[in-house]
Amino acid sequence: MGYPYNCVLWLSAVGLAFSAAGTPANAAAATELSQGVSQAISQNAQSISQNALSDQSRWIAQASSSLSDDRQERLDNFLIDAQKRIDSGDYAGAIAIYQQALQVDRDNVRIYSGIAYLQGKQSNFDAAAEYYRQALDRDPRNLPFSYGLAQSLFLAERYDQAVSAYRDLTGIAPREANAYIGLGGSLLRLNDYEGARSAYEQAVSISPNNAQAYEAIGILYLAQGNYDAALRPLEQASALDRNRSSVYTSLATIWLQRGDESKAFDALTQAVRLNDQDADSQFHLAEIYRNRSDENAALNHYEQAVDVNPQMLPAQAARGELLLARGQYLQAVLAYRQLIRAFPEDPGVNYNLGLALWGQGSKDSAIGSIEQALAIYQRQNDTVGSERSRNLIELWRSNPSP
Repeated sequence: MGYPYNCVLWLSAVGLAFSAAGTPANAAAATELSQGVSQAISQNAQSISQNALSDQSRWIAQASSSLSDDRQERLDNFLIDAQKRIDSGDYAGAIAIYQQALQVDRDNVRIYSGIAYLQGKQSNFDAAAEYYRQALDRDPRNLPFSYGLAQSLFLAERYDQAVSAYRDLTGIAPREANAYIGLGGSLLRLNDYEGARSAYEQAVSISPNNAQAYEAIGILYLAQGNYDAALRPLEQASALDRNRSSVYTSLATIWLQRGDESKAFDALTQAVRLNDQDADSQFHLAEIYRNRSDENAALNHYEQAVDVNPQMLPAQAARGELLLARGQYLQAVLAYRQLIRAFPEDPGVNYNLGLALWGQGSKDSAIGSIEQALAIYQRQNDTVGSERSRNLIELWRSNPSP
């Protein structure tokens, strides 16, 4: 076990090291901005197909009426076994059984769509797209299958093909606003801003009270860095649907960019209230609390951010700093080890890991981390970092225990 009092003395004497993983609040907001917009584009485009796809899980066990009694019995047994696998969460097993069922009834469109649906559940989006295509070959004007194909292609990052699929969908159902939203999202991924705007405007003309359409227009402007233009459609989306957490996240992006911390705080609070799994909003809310010197609230939201996304490195860095300063050394060690995996050549991360290890009572490991930091500082010709690391190593070696 470590000795917190002694470690606090070392921290007071040498301080924490700044690392590339940790940035001040405003800089962190800017760093995360493009990622947040990118995520919003994906979420917006993904969600449009959910209503259309929601019934497919009830369709995938339908049998054919054109088979002989013997073949029908075999098919029924396959479908029953597959449904048991689905109920137990064994999607791969269910797919294998459905593929056997296709040997009995190769023209059963619901089996193709069922395999596609289950492949999508496993994030096998290329395979899902292929089976949706086979389903559409047998039922070309099926709207849910068309949505499934377009969404699978989008999620597989085959955006040019997703554009074609969404265009086909609008040909089948020209009054389907969600198809235009999906088309716009795919075009936006291809940086076709004019095409995306046209698609979104078509969605609004079809469905003037569609909050998602207005949100999509706002996201389009955010992607272009036009925060002033983004504000109005996002506020319209919020007025139409007060429960869209992603709208509040996007609004917070605008307020952060404008430096209006108070409005950003209000928007982020709403975002995490509606969706506590929004790691970006949790992180930005933590940054504001930290700016306000409310370290307890800040740490709470950093913790929630990394629980959702352990790879959110700015949140891990900020969390590690707070844990270290509070004497929560074991958790700080875990945070800095996560950062080391991403930034093995960052001297600040190695240095702070050494401080956390020393506080935990691991003298040899702590000195080893500081020595690693020293070596990196020397390679970078950082004389201040090198001297600080060298002095700390000498201090610790002269001390019998942490």
